[in-house]
Amino acid sequence: MKKSTIMIGAVAAAVAVGYPAYKSFFGATAVEVSEKALNTKFSEYRNSESFISAQELNALMSSDQDVVVIGALNPMRPNQPISGSFTLWRNDYSASSDAYPFGGMQNTQEEMEALLSQFGATPESTIVVYAADSHHDAARLFWQVTALGHNDVRYLDGGLNAWMGADFATGNANPSVEATEYAAPSYSDIELATLDMVIDAQTNDDWVIIDTRSLAEFDGSTTVSGAAGPGAIPGSVHIEWTETVEADSTLREKQELAALYADVIEGKKVITYCQSGVRSAHSLLVLKEILGAQEVYNYDGSWIEYSHEHYVEKNPSVNVMNGNS
Repeated sequence: MKKSTIMIGAVAAAVAVGYPAYKSFFGATAVEVSEKALNTKFSEYRNSESFISAQELNALMSSDQDVVVIGALNPMRPNQPISGSFTLWRNDYSASSDAYPFGGMQNTQEEMEALLSQFGATPESTIVVYAADSHHDAARLFWQVTALGHNDVRYLDGGLNAWMGADFATGNANPSVEATEYAAPSYSDIELATLDMVIDAQTNDDWVIIDTRSLAEFDGSTTVSGAAGPGAIPGSVHIEWTETVEADSTLREKQELAALYADVIEGKKVITYCQSGVRSAHSLLVLKEILGAQEVYNYDGSWIEYSHEHYVEKNPSVNVMNGNS
């Protein structure tokens, strides 16, 4: 479905039910999150400095420190962003439509540098990423910014929902700032899994592939738009990304997450995948930044690329399970 069609439908819905009701139904839900509980939880994480609470972020933004806050927010939803933050959406940090025969891939190093330059960021900036409701988009942005070699990148636990729950200011986003010439300190694709890696991993006991999609996608009963057909990567283990978060959308405690993954990843190199590398980026964040797993890779092409190779390109090396022949 084209973006224009979605926008027309969203506007029609707003007109039909009234904007306040539309915002209430489709907007982010505020959640109250204890700063003390979050800090206690963060202290157990392997890389606690990669996470931040709404309260700490508010204090940071109120100081004279160099902080750039970026929200990965769907413009089709009536959410008011964190005041003073910058907002973008997937098309802003995805590859151009003519770069690949399928969508969902990350954009280039140069394009990421240009984005951060527009936001006035420097390699010394503290960059905080956030999203709303389902926070996997913040994790995807986290993955792409850290690939630049940026030293101080933080994920806002609970995202916009926790910010709203703390009754901090929203609106007045995308401030006018002086553009910089951001240059990646040390770009690396070390956490990037390619199609060839995925193919090789299927027959190598040193590896495990984790499918982070919904069960319906994994078992082939649902095919999400953008994929060429149903199914899953052979031998992959299904652990949906939602199992890593609480009902209030904040991350679970380290002990719970370790129990969730321990039997699957022990002694293994890990590849995570989903539909387009967004949900799988969240699982990578959990595995690396919370559990301290050393060799975890996000399959950027994920099911969109893999299904394209199987169903469209008829690549003999690309097989599927739970799919069509």
